[in-house]
Order: sequence, then structure tokens, then C-alpha cells
Amino acid sequence: MINLLSDKLIHYAIRNGYMEDEQADEYSYALNMLINILITDITMLIIGFLMNMVWECIVFWLAYKALRKYCGGFHFGTSLKCYLSSCIMCPAVLIVIKYVPYSQLIWGAVTLTTAIILFIFSPVGAENKPLDEKEKQVFGRVAKILIVAAMICWLVSSAVLHNDALAKIISLSAVNAAVFVVGGKIHLTVSKHE
Repeated sequence: MINLLSDKLIHYAIRNGYMEDEQADEYSYALNMLINILITDITMLIIGFLMNMVWECIVFWLAYKALRKYCGGFHFGTSLKCYLSSCIMCPAVLIVIKYVPYSQLIWGAVTLTTAIILFIFSPVGAENKPLDEKEKQVFGRVAKILIVAAMICWLVSSAVLHNDALAKIISLSAVNAAVFVVGGKIHLTVSKHE
């Protein structure tokens, strides 16, 4: 359905002289990606609103997306699967933030372990999104900076601000990114042996 909408908008632009026919494929792909991102982001805001946790949802989504973009990892084969996984992950994270008790020692151990995993393995490409050498260098550098920044933010929110919700959000952003990194690493390893 999103592809159909993208194609109609692109054909409208070509008919009205806004773009050349040769550019249709690139613009269609970009528009399709943009629409998917907007739908997912709006859905996450709606989930945050329905759960009365809008700020928590926004902070989690921004931190997770930043880590996920540069750390990489497993990617679903279709936009729909990606969207559905986000629709499951976001409320699950918000439920954990709301109901799981906070212990600085336990959450600190989880956060540190996750940071180590991300630091060692990032960035991880995917079958449908491989990384070339230049991307591995750039993404790896940015990923490490983001991982360190996330850990500093966790430490400040937990030990200085005593904001348990914010500390959990930062920790869960890293945990979810690490799940995809490890999943991607396993998937690539299995795919190479098949």
C-alpha cells in the first residue's frame, strides 16, 4: 500500500514536470522510506500517548534509533515486519519502564554488559544492508561515541539526577540495540555457513 502511494505521488510529479522519468526509481525508494519512517514514528507517539508515557516514549525512540542506526544489526526483510516489531518493542519497553523496579546495581550491570557487547560488535551489517569498509569505519566510530555518550547519560541520570525512569530508558535503548546487533551477527554467521 505504501509502495502504491509512493508510486502514485512520483507519477504525479513526473506528469507535472517536477522530476524526470529517469529519477523515478530513486525518488520512489526515498519517498517509500520517508513514509515508512513517518508512519512508524507517529505510531510510536500514539503508543506513548495511549500509555500516558509520551516523554518516555520519545526519549526511548530517539536514543534507540540513534544507537540502532550506527550499531547496525539484523534487519527484517520487509517494512511491515520492521513496523510490527517496533509496535511490539515500544509498548514492551514502556511497560518495563513503568512496572519493573529499579536497582542501580542490577540495571548498572545490565547497562555495562550491553555497552561492552555493543562496543565489541558494532557496527554489524545485514544481508539486505551490507556495510562497505568506509561505512564500517565511520559507523564504528560514531557507534562507539554514541555508546559512551549513552553510558554517561545513564550514569548521570542514575547516580546524579536519581531519575530512575530516564536511567531505565537509556539502558533499554542500549539493550534493544544490542539484541539486534547480536541477532545480526548470528544471522550473518549462519548465512555464511549455509
